[in-house]
Amino acid sequence: MKIAALEKIFPVKKGLSDHPESVIAFTTDGEQYYMNKTDLTSREISLFNTVLFATKEMRFDQLSAGVYRLIQLKSESFDEIAEHLSMIFPTIITVEKQGSDYGVAIEKLTPDCLYESEMKQTLATLFQDLGVDGTYYLGMFYDQAVLADQYQLEKSNFEQGLTFSEALIKAGIKQISSHPLSIIEHRLLTDSEAQELIKTLYQNDSNQLQTAKAMFIHRNTLTQKMKKFERQYGLTLTGSDLVLLYSLINIADR
Repeated sequence: MKIAALEKIFPVKKGLSDHPESVIAFTTDGEQYYMNKTDLTSREISLFNTVLFATKEMRFDQLSAGVYRLIQLKSESFDEIAEHLSMIFPTIITVEKQGSDYGVAIEKLTPDCLYESEMKQTLATLFQDLGVDGTYYLGMFYDQAVLADQYQLEKSNFEQGLTFSEALIKAGIKQISSHPLSIIEHRLLTDSEAQELIKTLYQNDSNQLQTAKAMFIHRNTLTQKMKKFERQYGLTLTGSDLVLLYSLINIADR
């Protein structure tokens, strides 16, 4: 991209914006630039997002032989996050920006790689320290030869809002023909209270105190709701039962 030509037409600024959610950010020739959305028309914003930042093809064939994991990230502050990733995770060999708010970090498997729980905790801390919002998808480690095919699968999971384990459970449930399971799924479809309870518990890792706060209810009220659910459905709202229930809701939503 010829930045000089772009600057003659649009109010391009060099560097990183202090308000990443209000700008269109991009990189060219190794330099960071941005344009304030308030300086652009809705048509111009759409043009930049669909043409200037059109998704680029991931070239996994250029990687050396080895085993890799893909970490997909989506955030209005993607550039700011990407700037810190390689410093925090030395096993990340590159970060490929695929859109104005989306990109993929490629991590090579080495003895220094963090465990998944450590990776999740570190990413959550990074988002918090930067004061930004975003979502991510931690893929599995795969041989370089099959990385391209697995990327398409994992990208689809991410777009649906599914983690790796949730995607596996969803695929497994679809292969099962079970009358009791069908009854539970049908009942959940018309039980908005149960859906809220399941989703909030799952999203808070079954922590009842955090769940009660998220639902703006007293913890004793939450306990009563959980007991009522267990009597009605014959399943607990913990462990594998909760994962199953959450997956059933996700299948219904999608």
